[in-house]
Amino acid sequence: MTNDYSEVFRQFGIEPQESVYPYAPVFRGAIDGVAVAVKRTHAPEAMGRWVRHLARLGMPVVTPLAGPRRIGGDDWVAYPWIDGRAYDGSPADIRAAGELLGRLHAAGDAGGSPGLPGFEWPDHDEESVEEDVTGLDKVLRAYRPDLREEVLGRLEPLLRSFMATTLPAVRDAGLPVADVTMDFKAVNLVYGQAGPMLVDPDNGERAPRLLDLALAVLLFHNDAADRPGRLFDESEWAAFRDAYLGHVRVTARERELWPVALTYMLLEWGVWTAVNGGEAGDWDDPRQAAFLADLLTVDVTRYPLEPSRPALSAAAASRPDDPAA
Repeated sequence: MTNDYSEVFRQFGIEPQESVYPYAPVFRGAIDGVAVAVKRTHAPEAMGRWVRHLARLGMPVVTPLAGPRRIGGDDWVAYPWIDGRAYDGSPADIRAAGELLGRLHAAGDAGGSPGLPGFEWPDHDEESVEEDVTGLDKVLRAYRPDLREEVLGRLEPLLRSFMATTLPAVRDAGLPVADVTMDFKAVNLVYGQAGPMLVDPDNGERAPRLLDLALAVLLFHNDAADRPGRLFDESEWAAFRDAYLGHVRVTARERELWPVALTYMLLEWGVWTAVNGGEAGDWDDPRQAAFLADLLTVDVTRYPLEPSRPALSAAAASRPDDPAA
């Protein structure tokens, strides 16, 4: 193993092993006879309060069995190991995922926050922007030279104007915030008879819920080894969105800024995912390379936020109308 996790194994009483997840250290074991997954977290006290709060509300999310323990500068916890199956790409699984994200946002949209860290807005200088452009150029030259002119021609001007245009449009809009996962994707869900359970909540923040939804649109199929190498198609997005909107009443300002939020997350998270994929070997995997190519060439207008039919549930519809709607 490249890294030494011997102290993690010792403190949690599990056998030395390779990570069960290729992109971050996650180790299986047992504590007092209960199968667990040992992994890193952040803001562990607030994270523990948040997931336990969600569990009390009946949300399907893992809660810590042991930890946190500070080891080598990181905080580690043991969650119960959840048996089930992976996302299968079916309309039913997509709808169930959209519904779960809507329930999570509805649970944490107004006050009563368990104290998750606040979202940190980026502050890019010219050097960091140049690194993004250069990194994007490098992976495209190496893996998809046929897309280089198209992608750089579209994304480079957006990257260079991000701090002056895209960022303030989202940051200064007063968008509704919620306790959100900021990592809602297929590989972080385990499906059982009752539907999906969130098994990796550890990137949770108090952030604009619109950005969390935009991130799910763009990266839901990221790292999903057995699923199509692409983003949602139009019908899949409609199923996910309508299920989400069964629990969340979006505001007029959110509807207005939805395309900007998608662009924001494409520039901040999508470009990083593609550039980092060059170092992680993702572009060498045909499925992941196809996903990254779709990500870099996506037309965000294929994901309208307006529902194709009335989707608001009775519970959500009983709430007072948004005065800005």
